Amino acid sequence: MKMYWIAPLLLLWAGTAAASPLSAHHGAECLTAELLESGWLRASYRTGAACEQAAFPASPYVLDTTQKPLKTESRRESGKQISDSKRLRMTLDEASLCLTLYDKAKQREVSQFCPGTGEQGWLTLAMAKGNTQQLYGLGQSHPAPGISAGDWLQRGKRVAGSQYGNQMVDAQGGLVGNTQFPILYALGKDATPWALFLDNSYPQNWDFQHDPFKVGVNGGDDLRFYVRVGDSLADLRRGYMQLVGKPLIPNRKLFGLWVSEFGYDDWAELDGVSQSLQKNAFPLDGMVMDLQWFGGIRDNSDNSSMGKLAWDESHFPEPAAKLKQLAQDQHLGVMLIEESYISKGLPEHQKLHDKGFLVKQLDGQPVYLAKKPWWGKGGMLDWSNPAAGAFWHDWKRQPLVEMGVMGHWTDLGEPMDFAADGVYHGFSPGKTRHADVHNLYNLLWHRSIFDGYQRHHHAQRPFMLSRAGGAGMQRYGAGMWSGDIPARLKNLASHLNAQMQMSLSGVDYFGSDTGGFYRNSFDGKPEDYDQLYTRWFAVSALIDLPLRPHADNVCNCYQTAPDKVGDIASNRANTRLRYELIPYYYALAHRAYRQGDPIIAPVIYADEADPILRGMGAQKLIGDSLLAALETRSDSKTMRVYLPKGEWFDYHSHAWQSSKGEWLEDVPLFHDKLYRLPLYARAGAIIPLLEVGDGSVDAFGRKLGSMEKPALLKLKVFPHRQASTFTLYEDDGETTAYTQGKARTTRIRQQRDADLQHVWIEAAQGDYQGAPAQREVQLVLAEIAQVAAVLVDGKPVPAADKSGFGWQRSNSNTLSVRLPALAAKQAHHVEIRYAAQEKK
Repeated sequence: MKMYWIAPLLLLWAGTAAASPLSAHHGAECLTAELLESGWLRASYRTGAACEQAAFPASPYVLDTTQKPLKTESRRESGKQISDSKRLRMTLDEASLCLTLYDKAKQREVSQFCPGTGEQGWLTLAMAKGNTQQLYGLGQSHPAPGISAGDWLQRGKRVAGSQYGNQMVDAQGGLVGNTQFPILYALGKDATPWALFLDNSYPQNWDFQHDPFKVGVNGGDDLRFYVRVGDSLADLRRGYMQLVGKPLIPNRKLFGLWVSEFGYDDWAELDGVSQSLQKNAFPLDGMVMDLQWFGGIRDNSDNSSMGKLAWDESHFPEPAAKLKQLAQDQHLGVMLIEESYISKGLPEHQKLHDKGFLVKQLDGQPVYLAKKPWWGKGGMLDWSNPAAGAFWHDWKRQPLVEMGVMGHWTDLGEPMDFAADGVYHGFSPGKTRHADVHNLYNLLWHRSIFDGYQRHHHAQRPFMLSRAGGAGMQRYGAGMWSGDIPARLKNLASHLNAQMQMSLSGVDYFGSDTGGFYRNSFDGKPEDYDQLYTRWFAVSALIDLPLRPHADNVCNCYQTAPDKVGDIASNRANTRLRYELIPYYYALAHRAYRQGDPIIAPVIYADEADPILRGMGAQKLIGDSLLAALETRSDSKTMRVYLPKGEWFDYHSHAWQSSKGEWLEDVPLFHDKLYRLPLYARAGAIIPLLEVGDGSVDAFGRKLGSMEKPALLKLKVFPHRQASTFTLYEDDGETTAYTQGKARTTRIRQQRDADLQHVWIEAAQGDYQGAPAQREVQLVLAEIAQVAAVLVDGKPVPAADKSGFGWQRSNSNTLSVRLPALAAKQAHHVEIRYAAQEKK
C-alpha cells in the first residue's frame, strides 16, 4: 500500500490566500511546487536524504534566484492539492507527485508533468503531449545534414553529445557542436503554448516519440524545473530570457565583417589580408587571431605554448603599438583566441599549481592531459573556482584588454579534453567531480571574463565568441558559433536548423565558420569551391553575428577572405548589404537587451497558426520587419520562397506582393550577375540604414583616414495604410554606458493615406556622449505614385539640386528625400503629397 506524507500546514489551506508552496512526500520521493510572481511555476523533485535539503538552491543557469512566490488561493481535495492564480490552476496529486496545469483563461488543460526516478537512478520527467504539434529549443544539435527544416517533435529525439553532455560530434569531414540548453517550447493547434526549463546541468536525453514525452537526466540531487504558459512563442521566450538573463550589447563593430583563419603567422600576413579587403572596397571591422598569436603549439610536448596567453613578439612585435595603429588607421578591432589548457613545461603551469587553480587528480596533483596531445601535454584551468578565474584574468587577460583587444575567442570549452576522474573546486559544496562541472565549464569561464571586466570597471564591452556554453551565457556577453564545420552546403543546411533552436535557447549572437572550417572536406571539384563560398557568405551576411569567414589554413594553401575566394563582386555586394543594415541590427540588439526579443527569429514568429512555417529553418525573420530566404543548394539559379500572410515588398526592387500565405516560385538568385538572396520587408516597415558608399567603411560608417562618425539618419520606409512604428536605439557603440541608461531612442512612425504619405520623426529621448545635436535626414521610400509636393514641418522641400538635398525619384518605384541638418531633440513631420490617389 502506497503511503504519503502531507505537510501539516497544508491541512489549514482550504480557501486561504497565501504564498506557501504545495508540498508532498510519497515514500522516499518528495515534490515541492509553487507559482511565482514572474509567471513561472517552479518545482523541485527529490529523493531520500535530498528531501531534507532546500527545495530551490541557486543555479548557475538562473539569473534571478530570489523570485517571490505568488499569493494564490489554495485548498486540498481528495488527495490533491490545488493552487489557483488569476490565470492558472496548479494541481498536485499527492500519490503520483504529478503536477497538472490548467489554463483558466482558455478553459483547457495545458499539460501534466510527472517527475520520477528511472533506470540506473536517472531522474526523469514525463510531459503529457496533449495537442502539442511542435517542439523547439534545447540548444545546438546537427542531427540531419542537408535538412534545414524540422522541430524536435518531427525529429523524435534529442540526445546528449556524450555521457557527460556537451561535445563536438562528427559531421562527416568536420566537427559540430552538440550543446544542451534545457529550454523546451511546445506549440499546437488549439493548445496553450508552454515552455519548460529544466534547471539541471547534467546530460539529458529527450524522447518525443511517445505520449507522454520524457526526459532523463543523468545526475544531480534533484530535478528542478520551471513551467510557463503564454500567448505566443515570443511571449514564452521573453519569460525565459527574464529567468536566465538577456544579452549584453557588443561593441557595434562586432556587427560587421571579421576575418579569421587558423592562422595568421605574423603581422605581415594579417596586414596583407586586411589591406587587400579595404583596397577592394570591402567594409571591414576586425581580425580574429588564432593560436599563432601566442606562439602556436607543439604536438605531444610538455613545452608547447598552449596557455601562455601572451604575445609571441618574435612574430608579432610591439603588439600594443600595432593594435593602436590598426584601430586608428584602419578602424580595425582584434579578437584573440584563448583556451583553458596549460602546457606542463610553462612557468604558468607551476604558478597555477602552486595556487591550487588547476583541475586536480585524486592525489592532489594537477591533472595531466596527454592522451590527445595535439596541443601539447599539461593541465587544465579550473573555472569552477572563482579565485582561479579572477587570478588568470588579472594576470593574463586584463593587460590584453587594456592594450585594446576587443574580443575573446573562448575555444575548446565543451570542454574538449578532460580527465573523467578530475577533482574541481566545484560550483557548490560537494559538486567537485568532472560530471558535476562538465556542462557548466564554459559558462563559468564566461562569467570569469565578465567578472573581470566588472572588477576593473573597464568601460569596454565584454564579448566572447565560444564553441560551447550554457543557458544564461548571453548575460555575460558571450555568443557561439557552430564549430569546425565541414565545407559542404548540406552542413550549412543543418546549421540553419541549429540556428533556429539556438535563437529560441536565448543565444542571439550565433554564427558559423563561413565557407567551412575544414576545406579538405569539400567534396566537389576545387574550382567549384568558389560557388560554395559565395553562397555560404551570402547566408552569413544576413544571419551570422558576427560575420566571420574562417578556415583551417595552417598550410597557407587556401584563401579565406571574401575578396580572394568566391565571386568577389557578389561577396562585396553582400558585405555592403550587411553594413547597410547595421543600424537596424543594432536597434534589434538594444531591443534584445531590454525586452528579450530575438535578433534573428525563427520564421514561425511571423504566424504561429500557419502550418507551413512549422519547423522551417531556411527562412528567418530579422527582427519583425525583414524576411530572409536562405539557399543551400549548390547550383540553383532560382528558389522557392514562402511569404507568410500579409503585404510584403521586395527589399531591393520595392516590388509589392500581397500574400494569403503562399509560395513564390522561381524567385531569382542572380541580379546583374550578382548572387543575392531573396529579402522581403513587411509593408509598414521602417528600416534605419548606414550609408556605405563605394569605399571601405566600418560599422560606424567611418571611412578610412577619418575618425568622424557620420551624423545621418537614413530611413527606408515601406508604406502601409495602417500606421506602424519603429524605435531607433543609439548609443556610443563602444562603452558600457548604455547599461546606465546613456542611450538615445527615437520613435519613428509612418502611415499612408489615400493621397498622402506621412513620416513622423519624434523628438529623440535620452543622450549619450557624442550624440549629435543635429543630423541630416534621408528617407528612401518604396513608391510608384507621382509626387506633387514634399513638405517638412509644413515647409515645401524643393526637387533635388546638385547638392543632393531635396527630393528625387531614383527609379520608377523609389523616392528619395534628403534634408539638411535637423535638430534631433525636436519632432519632425515629413509629408509627401501625390498627384493622384494611389489604389493600394
